[in-house]
Amino acid sequence: MSDVKSLLKKLSMASGVSGSEDSVENIMMRELKGKVDKLYEDRVGNLISVKGKGKLKLLISAHMDQIGFMVKYITDEGFIKFNPVGGWDPKILPSQRVEIHTSKGIVYGVIGTKPIHVQERDEVEKVFKLKDLFIDIGAKNRKDAEKIGVRIGDFVELTGDFIELKNNRVVGKAFDNRISCTVLIEVMKRIKPKGVTVYGVGSTQEEVGLKGARGPMFGLNPDVIISADVGIAGDHPLMDKEQSPIKIGAGPYIGLQDSGYVIHEKIKKWLVDTAEKNKIPYQFDVSSGGTTEATLALITREGKPGGLVGVPQRYMHSNIELADLNDIENAIKLLAKSVETITKYF
Repeated sequence: MSDVKSLLKKLSMASGVSGSEDSVENIMMRELKGKVDKLYEDRVGNLISVKGKGKLKLLISAHMDQIGFMVKYITDEGFIKFNPVGGWDPKILPSQRVEIHTSKGIVYGVIGTKPIHVQERDEVEKVFKLKDLFIDIGAKNRKDAEKIGVRIGDFVELTGDFIELKNNRVVGKAFDNRISCTVLIEVMKRIKPKGVTVYGVGSTQEEVGLKGARGPMFGLNPDVIISADVGIAGDHPLMDKEQSPIKIGAGPYIGLQDSGYVIHEKIKKWLVDTAEKNKIPYQFDVSSGGTTEATLALITREGKPGGLVGVPQRYMHSNIELADLNDIENAIKLLAKSVETITKYF
């Protein structure tokens, strides 16, 4: 468990806004070097690890990118306007600390807001729009900001520490989807495939439309595709349990449906049988919103059977995402044990 925690901390603290996943990829490459049969980067930055030499081909994807921002404009006064990269809730952004990744290094800043003391009554309950927000780096003017190193196109991310809570629960930024990068690394390390070639894909630009994984899924032409991702736990105030009945601490979930995908029945049976035979706790998730790279299975080449194994987490798409280390370990076990039995099902 300590190895999983240490690896997750390392991955979550790395920067990897969609389109800038190099830091995450480098960590994954170091972790997997010498532990797999083949390890390489493709032309769009996906990290592909290979283990086994069987006729059947299984691809497991875990996206390396996180949501963030990109510098759009620098005002005459030196404030930074920005575009979202991925899906953000503007309500959580005012007063947050940020890092701008420039050619001269990291520039720190804050997303400014108007103090409560001078707000009108209608402003107090107002939800800011992204276009109204700005980053303050302490610059005196535009020329000063540019001298510091900020340029249009620089990536921006919220900061967030890795924090250990009680009961093996942890908090951090970019758990979506560094949790599943952790899962993928550990699965590729632990498995000893027989009769199957396993491709572990650390993919790019999932948060901006499932972009990166399309190439490996097409080019590698796997027989079975599994997406490793995270899902919304509904076990806290403000959430309706009917919206999301999965809970942290109750095991990984098998995704049955979301806005772009329905699980293949053979995969459902394979995963459920494996979990029950090995006494691995699991949950089902039926979601009406969001999707994962499992959606790509049906539209890869002539269509492939696809499935989703995920880890529940609270406070999705924020810098305080919360998860249970036991769920992560059980997700690793479920996928690793499933590799052992796949040839009985496909």
